Amino acid sequence: MADTSFSQEKYSFNNQDLLLGLQKSTITLLETNSKILSFQAGESIFKEGESPTGIYKVIKGKVKKLATTNFGTEHLFYICKEGEYLGYHALLSEELYADAATALVDCELEYIPKKDFLKAIDTSHLLSQRLLRSLSHEFGVFINANKLLAKHTVRERSALNLLILEAKFRTEPQAETEIKINRDDLANMVGTAKESLVRMLKDFKDEQLITTHGRSIFIKNYEGLLKVSKSV
Repeated sequence: MADTSFSQEKYSFNNQDLLLGLQKSTITLLETNSKILSFQAGESIFKEGESPTGIYKVIKGKVKKLATTNFGTEHLFYICKEGEYLGYHALLSEELYADAATALVDCELEYIPKKDFLKAIDTSHLLSQRLLRSLSHEFGVFINANKLLAKHTVRERSALNLLILEAKFRTEPQAETEIKINRDDLANMVGTAKESLVRMLKDFKDEQLITTHGRSIFIKNYEGLLKVSKSV
């Protein structure tokens, strides 16, 4: 079982309780026009520069959030897991999407239309408080992500991102976690070239920190990766 001494909160939005325990009238409002949408791996959920039409909750699968750099390349800066909400930043700011969301694997998402979500905010003080808390926390997550790119080596970033992904893909506390991610996406997340990432994974395998099977990665020495990442 993974050591919980690693602080996932520094790198996770933790907004799963956004709509938990709201008044029945508010829940009814949010559910009236909501619908379940299916996306295949690689399919776009929303694109950078589009106008937001609602918010999404990941019911099944994983969603990657990306932003375009000044060089025209994409930077994968976050992965949403089951239960997490996305798409409300641009909606609340009344701006176009500053990022894009794409299905990392086959996904099912609950979609709540913009007008219903905004009306729910107007009628629920608790929802407003939670949104304020979530936005404040997510600002800290982005700061930590920037520090990660600025202060850590590729080796340290690779180890730390594997630890972050382990929590994203974990299904049962006692079971071995299978991290399913292709090397292009992982390299993008780490902020390095694919070739450098592949060499780093080989080093981790040689050091018996991980094993791989196809595109899947399994952490074999959690404490070892913690030391490499310098997060303890």
